Amino acid sequence: MNIGKETETIEFKKSTSELKEAIISIASILNKHQKGILYFGVKDNGDVIGQDIGKDTLRFLSRDLSNFIKPSFYYEINIQNSNDEKTFIEIIFNGKNYPYSAYGKYYQRFADEDKLISQDELEKLFKNKNYSQWEINDSYTNIDDIDEDLLKQVIKKGNENHRINYTYSDKKTILTKLGLINDKNGNLNNAGKFLFSKNGPILLKLATFASETKDTFLKLSHFQGNIFQCINKAMDYISSNIDWNVILDGSIERKEYPEIPLLAVREIVLNAFCHGDYDSNTTFQIEIFKDKVSIYSPGLFPIGYNPYDFASGKEEPLMLNPKIINVLFKAGEIESFGSGFERAFKVCDDKKISYDFDNTKSGFRFIFYRPYGHKKIQDKISKTTLEIYECLKENYNYTAKELASRFNKSEKTIYRSIKTLKEKGLIKRIGSDYDGYWEII
Repeated sequence: MNIGKETETIEFKKSTSELKEAIISIASILNKHQKGILYFGVKDNGDVIGQDIGKDTLRFLSRDLSNFIKPSFYYEINIQNSNDEKTFIEIIFNGKNYPYSAYGKYYQRFADEDKLISQDELEKLFKNKNYSQWEINDSYTNIDDIDEDLLKQVIKKGNENHRINYTYSDKKTILTKLGLINDKNGNLNNAGKFLFSKNGPILLKLATFASETKDTFLKLSHFQGNIFQCINKAMDYISSNIDWNVILDGSIERKEYPEIPLLAVREIVLNAFCHGDYDSNTTFQIEIFKDKVSIYSPGLFPIGYNPYDFASGKEEPLMLNPKIINVLFKAGEIESFGSGFERAFKVCDDKKISYDFDNTKSGFRFIFYRPYGHKKIQDKISKTTLEIYECLKENYNYTAKELASRFNKSEKTIYRSIKTLKEKGLIKRIGSDYDGYWEII
């Protein structure tokens, strides 16, 4: 039996032994067409040769599709039978939350081939994305689901700061004015649900660890709430679990100051919820270690950019969730579009607080280094790490690959040494992995 030929949206694989190539093809097709079909058990010419399906085949297949393609997308796995009784696997998939990565890299479909996307092409793909589509989609949630008291508070704050020029009347009218209702059926759209639902649409993970690693938990909890509730919970958790310093200046009142300025922390927490990917299969996370505080948001930072681009005014702000950002602005939670990083960096620099950030495979992480805990890291440093440090002092543009070649070490070893140097506050990455450089501190 022959089922046709490969196209830009249809891909054939002989068996699941080609799973890695298949995952790359799916991400590639999603980036070009946002939907497609892939078959296992079919030759390149369309002949069905069959696929052995064990008891765990489909489960492992589903697991790897979820783990290695980011962000999340919809897929359906079906078992098909040819007219000559050969079994093969069909995967139907679609997703509009592009660009999608496979194993941390980005590809795009050309004819029946998957080609690695260049940096320039990737930036164009990101710029052409319709970020607001998810926000306006139907959440299938009735407006009675909202926290009306919270909605009233937002309108009141907007009136007080002169960002909203109408008073509260009823929830339907106000939600309509804020653009949070689906025009077709009167339900909340996704933006409205995640901003005001009283049924906890967002999962926030909160953890405190005993050391600089995740080996031992001191605290672990999960909180479910809407955007406003999660912002407040994140701030309460961080402020309650970092150190506060008592300053004696001769005055009667006791004065306490947090080891990390809460103004800077709040700006980063707000940024996480402003630009998070609420359709992702990962969650928002606050992690407190002995030496640092980590704030994680699902959804990658715009490819080709870094926070310094927006803090310096070099680039105009990209609003991944414009309706959510607009409501937070009207409520006075954020001061102006795209200025949060600038304020956070200035406060940290003034207080001599070290910080770092990076894109993971599925999200964006910002780290504040704790002044006391950071200094308590063991002073021991390996010979290789010390040599890499001296090398970076000579040339701050070295990449991990170049360092691996120079020292005849694996890239994994180089990354460990770089991590050690960053944790000890000896180096800091300025800019992106693509065009940044190392600052020697």
